[in-house]
Formats: sequence, structure tokens, C-alpha cells
Amino acid sequence: MLYSMDSGIPTREEIRAMTVVEYKVLENRLRRAADRQGLRLEKSRARDPHAVDHGTYQFVDQRNNSVVKQDWDLPRGFGLDLHDVARFLFEDINVNVHDGPEWGPWPEFPFVEYRSGNTPGARVKGKLIEDGWVLNYGDGDEHILGVWDDAEAAVRAAKDELRRKYWDEMLETEPGSYKPLNERSRDEIQAKIRSLNTQAEALLDEARALGRYLDD
Repeated sequence: MLYSMDSGIPTREEIRAMTVVEYKVLENRLRRAADRQGLRLEKSRARDPHAVDHGTYQFVDQRNNSVVKQDWDLPRGFGLDLHDVARFLFEDINVNVHDGPEWGPWPEFPFVEYRSGNTPGARVKGKLIEDGWVLNYGDGDEHILGVWDDAEAAVRAAKDELRRKYWDEMLETEPGSYKPLNERSRDEIQAKIRSLNTQAEALLDEARALGRYLDD
């Protein structure tokens, strides 16, 4: 069961119906999406299935290790399920607007700014533009959005673009480093497939062992 942002965020009912492997695939994709937003998705280590935070998550800012999203009513934090996680990542994307002079002050990434005469040769849907809104990701990459009369339209377009960027499947080349699949070689992708199959078998073995424990 694979999801794209075009098909919408999976509901709680859809997540509950997932197999162990499908759940782990979704969890890992959301973890990678969080990483691309400068966040770390943490899972509660509570082992007691009756604990209020058992199996739940929270978000931590990678820059300063501060918690940015959790169930604030819980004494030990966490409290988010995977549906909450997906909504936070893809519905609540923050995009700043840089509308000051070229030398600053610069807002936090990601941000949009309107450039006049600074984007020669840029094309949007095949049409050449010289002026237009630009989305700055903060990783050295930029994306030409187009020409609108107001910043709100540019921000909406930026959020749509960021949802695609954050959700697009990436291949982890080394811990914490990801590259788009279309930039990886066939051998690298096959190696990742073998690694995922091994992980899936290990998860299935663990699920079977838990099932036998309940049956005894």
C-alpha cells in the first residue's frame, strides 16, 4: 500500500488496516520527509502497551534538539500517531516571505521572494518569464514558481511544491543523506531493495514470534 500526496494523507482507518511491513514503510517515509524539513521524528520507547504514549511520536528540531510538536497534555510528551505526523508534515508547512531589500534581513528557510529582472531565461509551463516568485529551499536549490500579483498565491504554490519535494521517495545513500531516486544508479537501487527485503523479513520474523507468544 503506497501513498502519494496526490492521493491524500492516509486516514487512521487506513493506517490501522496496514500490515506490519506497510506500517513500517510509511513510518520510514515520514521519518525521511521530516528529516528533509530539518526535523527528527522520535518514537516513544514506552514498552507498556497501556502507557498513554506507547507507540506514539513527537518532532524535534535537529538544530537545537527542542521539541516542536507533541501532545502537550501528556506528562512525558510524544502522543502523536502516524496520521498526526503526516498532517503536521504536509498540511502545516510554514513558508516565509522575503519582502525586504536584497541584503536582508533574511527570513528562515524555506521562503519565497519576488525577483524583478533577476530570473532571465526561467520558464513556467513553457512560457519565458523575467520577473516572478522564487522558492528558496535553503539547501542551495531554488525553484521558479511563476508570476502572481500577491504573496499569498506564491505561498500556496510554494507549499504545493514543498509537499512534492518532501514526499518524493528518496534513497538514503548514507546515514542522514538522501538523493532522489532518479539520480541513483540501478546497482544502488537494487542494493537498497535487498536491504529493505532483509529488514522486512526481520520484521515478519518478529511479528511471527509475537504471534506465537500470544498463542501460547
